[in-house]
Amino acid sequence: MIIDSDDVCPVVLVQVLRAFREAKNGEEIIVKTKWEAAVQELKRWCDETGNQYEGWEKEGSKFVIKIRVLKEK
Repeated sequence: MIIDSDDVCPVVLVQVLRAFREAKNGEEIIVKTKWEAAVQELKRWCDETGNQYEGWEKEGSKFVIKIRVLKEK
């Protein structure tokens, strides 16, 4: 699932939460955003929720952040 957004907080976080609710266990969410703080905010969210933060890279003017959804069985 890919979220490609030019928005900043809190819109990006709301988009991630919506994607998380729809995602299946083990699915990857990729967030592409110009909002630099999303790198730290999504890492913190993963740490707090038990999802897996798979890192980030820069792609043009956007940060590409990868998250693995880990829902309890």
